[in-house]
Amino acid sequence: MATQFQSLLNSYGEDVSDKSQTLLQIITKFASAYCSTIEGTARNIETTELCGGARICYIFHETFGRTLDSIHPLAGLSKMDILTAIRNATGPRPALFVPEVSFELLVKRQIRRLEEPSLRCVELIHEEMQRIVQHCGNEVQQEMLRFPKLHEKIVDVVTQLLRRRLPHTNVMVENIVAIELAYINTKHPDFHKDAALVPSLLKTDSDPYSQMNLGQRRANTPRNHMSPQVSAHSASSQQQQNNQPQQQYSEAHEQNHVGENSTPSMASTWLSNILPPAPTRPDSIENSASNTPVHNNIVSPVKPVNLLPDVPANHNPRRLTDKEQKDCDVIERLIKSYFYIVRKSIQDSVPKAIMHFLVNYVKDNLQSELVTHLYKSDRAETLLNESDHIAVRRKEAADMLKALTRANHIISEIRETHMW
Repeated sequence: MATQFQSLLNSYGEDVSDKSQTLLQIITKFASAYCSTIEGTARNIETTELCGGARICYIFHETFGRTLDSIHPLAGLSKMDILTAIRNATGPRPALFVPEVSFELLVKRQIRRLEEPSLRCVELIHEEMQRIVQHCGNEVQQEMLRFPKLHEKIVDVVTQLLRRRLPHTNVMVENIVAIELAYINTKHPDFHKDAALVPSLLKTDSDPYSQMNLGQRRANTPRNHMSPQVSAHSASSQQQQNNQPQQQYSEAHEQNHVGENSTPSMASTWLSNILPPAPTRPDSIENSASNTPVHNNIVSPVKPVNLLPDVPANHNPRRLTDKEQKDCDVIERLIKSYFYIVRKSIQDSVPKAIMHFLVNYVKDNLQSELVTHLYKSDRAETLLNESDHIAVRRKEAADMLKALTRANHIISEIRETHMW
């Protein structure tokens, strides 16, 4: 019993004689325990949950890493969005090649999506650094319970230090994303290979020159290579032309005469094919619903004409031409390649920035901050005031230990006696 009460009394601590020295010892012990918890060198290791540096590592490589891996490079981009960006980048001129401006605009839009999870990672690390105060070891926790006012001040100093470093860390993480947005390096060693494949991807399966050569070969094909049916048909048509030369001449003369008289109607037909249809009057839309043109939004002076209308999600968009499909495929491939490069860079740079601007800074400056704000002679008396229940329990344990020691002394004085 004396041994048990001696251990209990030691846990309550002895009466404070030199409060300044005791305050400095507690500050040093707390800062050392805090850094040991981050580094994983604490004597009392938590076995029920991850804490300290182990949880920081988990946030970096599991939470943050998996979040970035789950972001698809083309999320939120449809074929029509890519095609619209290509057309907007070319202006009024039809594009002969895929413009680089469209690729830069689209890939920057996707890179910006990496900023939010990066800032969220900073918040998680900040919260864990705050939680470490509660996992600094049993020795420090016992002293924190003994001096509640000192415990409150230490928590305030740590909180203020973390709060001051949080904006600097956020700014650095934002700058990392801004740096990637500032310059799209198309000469990157990992991106240059995909960029070099663009000409081969743009090659069409049917080259116009090959089509021209094929047409010439077909025109120069000898007649004896034709099929018998085609030869017979051409022979019969030639015989009919020889038998009726006068009839063909008169019909041709009549056609020419009719053509001269019908010149105005042909011109009007040609103009109608070139010019857009006249806008339908608003009051006649309901009466001619079946004859409503496709782009009837020309009637509205507020809404401009849109050649690429927004298609609802539950409807299939219009089918793209072969050239448009190839252009979209090229842009998608380039976006994927460059997005993976930037994501890999940010996944590596953000944890390093957090460690430098937040974790390591707090480790290196925690003790100096505590000494600056707490180690003052006029405040030592107030901070080292014990709680009432600790003082009462220490007095009870001391009295009980004194009684047990006296009882043990009395028992040891009893000599062995013989009963006759």
